[in-house]
Amino acid sequence: MRFYIETYGCAANRGNSEAFSAALTEMGHHPSSLNEADLVVVNTCAVTERTERNMKKRLSKLQGDRLVIGGCLPSAIPEAVQDLCCREVLGVLDRSVGMKMGETFRPEESRYFCRKVAQSLCAVVNISEGCLGRCSYCIVRRARGALQSKTVQEVVGEVRRRLAQGAVEVQLASQDAAAYGQDLGSSLPELLDAVAGIDCKFRVRVGMMNPDRLSPIQEDLIRSYGDPKIYKFLHLPVQSGSDGVLAGMKRGYSAQEFQDMTAEFRDLFPNLTLYTDVISGFPGEIEEDSRATEELIRAVEPDKVNVTMYSSRPGTGASRLYDMPSRFKKERSRRITRLWQEIAGNRNGRYLGERIVAQVTQGGRVGTMMARSENYRKIVVCEPLPLGSVHDFEIVKTTPFYLVGEVASRE
Repeated sequence: MRFYIETYGCAANRGNSEAFSAALTEMGHHPSSLNEADLVVVNTCAVTERTERNMKKRLSKLQGDRLVIGGCLPSAIPEAVQDLCCREVLGVLDRSVGMKMGETFRPEESRYFCRKVAQSLCAVVNISEGCLGRCSYCIVRRARGALQSKTVQEVVGEVRRRLAQGAVEVQLASQDAAAYGQDLGSSLPELLDAVAGIDCKFRVRVGMMNPDRLSPIQEDLIRSYGDPKIYKFLHLPVQSGSDGVLAGMKRGYSAQEFQDMTAEFRDLFPNLTLYTDVISGFPGEIEEDSRATEELIRAVEPDKVNVTMYSSRPGTGASRLYDMPSRFKKERSRRITRLWQEIAGNRNGRYLGERIVAQVTQGGRVGTMMARSENYRKIVVCEPLPLGSVHDFEIVKTTPFYLVGEVASRE
């Protein structure tokens, strides 16, 4: 059987798709192109209303007896897919779901398949499903459920398997990495220490962590971040710089607490790359609240801000509140976007003319490759370097989004 998978949304969804694909492949089935596939799997996202509309549009185009629908959309909003023609509707995709799906086909049913040339040496390994949060705007808890962590041994085993397949970067993904292990009596620092202890050359990117769950483990986590295998990268969503809005969101921390957390990481890791998330136009947000978010961004100087206009999601607490007109959300999100891109441009500009050691981890757009430095800076290279190779790059151009490098020396 030939299969094709499209994945939308977060890194955890990508990890789910990779596990699902691996299960099918181990059973003798083969990844293929969309046109040649016997089975078309769409791993959906439902984080915003706009995303939901885009998912419905794509599923409508692909509907038929080859289509399998999985992911957050059918899990959180099953009525959104009930009128679509498809082979099967699944929930969250994972290895066990892939095994069950694979059992319904005989491997020899397809004689032809496509062998794909590797375009990435980055492996996504999911460490948990669900979360402990009660955010008033979020539908993810409805889609993914309460926290269910994998054991340290399970994660280490999966990382070892992916490294044996050639991965040089491992992304530990979840809905909230900081909550990892709290249902098992373990913790994220314990997991990182175990993964970093694997005797192999690779680096680890820790996934998104919520501030309220990071706070209790921060001291131990900073110690774990000291390992050279851990990218000096922190994705810590703030969502708003207004304490009143944060309370309405039920985020469980203050803007000052977020600022203190990021400052402590940056004090110990000065070159840390910091990502954060902001929701613009949450119900009840006034102009003063939005300005407070801008002031926080100026103070913290993140390297990237994922800006999302608030979108009411069914079944959430915030869906019962008044949703302001889109024009206010758009204006505020534009201001925040302009601000963070200016900051990121200045921060990246400091690297112009510098030399940075980085490893080529992925293919880029036509004729380019992408490398990552120890602090997870993206370096675009306009020559066909081998995946996995390490080079000393001279930075010849910078943008708010990436650096452009040329090989200064080769290892």
